[in-house]
Amino acid sequence: MVLTDRELFLLIICTVFYITLFILVIQNSRRKIQLLQSRLDNIHAMQKMAVIEQRPDMSTIFSSAVYLRLKQNLAEGRGVTDDDWQELADVVNSVYTGFTEKLFSLYRMSQQDYRVSLLIKIRMQPKDIATLTSHSKESVASTRSRLYQKVFGKKGSTKDWDDFILSI
Repeated sequence: MVLTDRELFLLIICTVFYITLFILVIQNSRRKIQLLQSRLDNIHAMQKMAVIEQRPDMSTIFSSAVYLRLKQNLAEGRGVTDDDWQELADVVNSVYTGFTEKLFSLYRMSQQDYRVSLLIKIRMQPKDIATLTSHSKESVASTRSRLYQKVFGKKGSTKDWDDFILSI
């Protein structure tokens, strides 16, 4: 079988195209692996620092005005104001130095993701998180497992995310 010049040209073009596509796929995979490895290195560093640092006294959070307002909102079935979210973030960051920066260094979270993580950090139960964020319990569970998968690059349970948040 003899190839014409046109057929040979098309064969060469297709071969070059597939080789280029193959190279791009490999580079993209390597980039994703490097990004995941970087995240994991950050996570390990954060967890080592958390072990070294003295465990904070949670009574500071539990006695704060914003925590008491959250409990009142729960009792009344209400959500949380933007000012209360900010105050909660400030209290958590004062007790757990750099908590917000650590989270955002791992993954660019949505407001919902961040708020769920804040409430986990102050040891709120999932049903209470759902009430305070005005979302369903299923939505909160989905957020928690999705965040674990985004940060760690593998499937994990809601408890896996909670354990991670409590460890940093």
